[in-house]
Amino acid sequence: MKYLVNEDHWDLVGYAEQREKILSRFNQETAAFLKNDSFHDGKIVSIDIVNQENGEMKDPTSIKMVIEHYSGGIYEIHWTHVRKFFMDYDITRNVYGNAPHKIAFGGRRGLDEWGYDELLPLSKRKLQHEILLFSRTTIIIHCANVKIRKIKA
Repeated sequence: MKYLVNEDHWDLVGYAEQREKILSRFNQETAAFLKNDSFHDGKIVSIDIVNQENGEMKDPTSIKMVIEHYSGGIYEIHWTHVRKFFMDYDITRNVYGNAPHKIAFGGRRGLDEWGYDELLPLSKRKLQHEILLFSRTTIIIHCANVKIRKIKA
């Protein structure tokens, strides 16, 4: 993370300025969501990785994630032309501060909820989306595009 480093170092103004610069890269629904909302406290329902390799398409991998928004709506995020995907899920890190060997909620929350994320430009054509979950899982995706759509109210 560049702007949301930790609880003691958050450059929210800097991140808002950076995000504003890239909103034109997205479709209207995605740009509006990124500008006005977030997935903070949302529950990850599923993650699907699709490799549409056909010998012709460059970067044929895409990732779709379904999230239950904290308001109850269901959203899908679709990252296309993925160049890098990293996820370091380890349930044993999701522990209580005062009980460092006790897995939070007995492990029943799995990946747990969406904490914070940064969507930043890597170049004129590529983006980096870094997501931190409350389970202390980090997800990093380098891609060409991100689409967010509401699939259920």
